[in-house]
Amino acid sequence: MFYVERGLVIVSVKRVCILFVVLCLSVFVAGCGSEKAERDSEAILQKAQALTPADAKLAEVYERSCVSCHAVADTSAPLTGDRESWAPRMAQGMDTLVDHVIEGYGGMPPLGLCMECEPDQFQALIEFMGQ
Repeated sequence: MFYVERGLVIVSVKRVCILFVVLCLSVFVAGCGSEKAERDSEAILQKAQALTPADAKLAEVYERSCVSCHAVADTSAPLTGDRESWAPRMAQGMDTLVDHVIEGYGGMPPLGLCMECEPDQFQALIEFMGQ
């Protein structure tokens, strides 16, 4: 036992050791969870970088206009193939999403850097990226 000067509280070394062990374990467990999240985000990024539309013309537009944001982790754009990120956007409806592409929305420039694209191409690209 030892004596804490203020408050005349006597605390056992055993209690301090137990508290220290519990604190260390909680830091360890918290660290484990973030490591898993990092692996998951890395897998999502790898998936986004690997996906390409099956249609050759759409793939060319995707590579030229979409991939620079939707396959890069450091942007605020939802990654291609990340259904969890796309779900709230898809819930807004396709018309709203196409309007966002055409008009620009948040960090996305108007027409999504595809000045010659038609609304049906934007829809096909959104469907592909949100898969």
